[in-house]
Amino acid sequence: MLTAARTVLPGRPEQVRTARRWLTHWLGEDHPATYAAVQLLSETFGNSVTYARPGGAIELLAERGDASVRVEIIDAGGENDPCLGKDPADDAESGRGLFILDFLAKDWGWERLPDGRLRFWYTVAF
Repeated sequence: MLTAARTVLPGRPEQVRTARRWLTHWLGEDHPATYAAVQLLSETFGNSVTYARPGGAIELLAERGDASVRVEIIDAGGENDPCLGKDPADDAESGRGLFILDFLAKDWGWERLPDGRLRFWYTVAF
């Protein structure tokens, strides 16, 4: 059985908390994928706020299946494509988001939409 939810939030840093609450509420605090899915949403939403063109909205889509949760983050797009670069230094304050994503997600990816927006997605298995 597949169920889905959608919301649109302003692309501002203070909206990360709202995005986390939205996904936690929709999945339920006791769902086996909640912790990983919400952690990854924090990382990906934060990247959208940081790297997408300023002032745009961020659309969130979530689908819950029998064995996985898929989350999509669609932002206004930016100048650079997401890339898993070199491992950040131990004392670095940023640069770990895609490494965390690569570790916790079953799979993930991104694509440029025809209008220039960026769709980023990840799947968490349970």
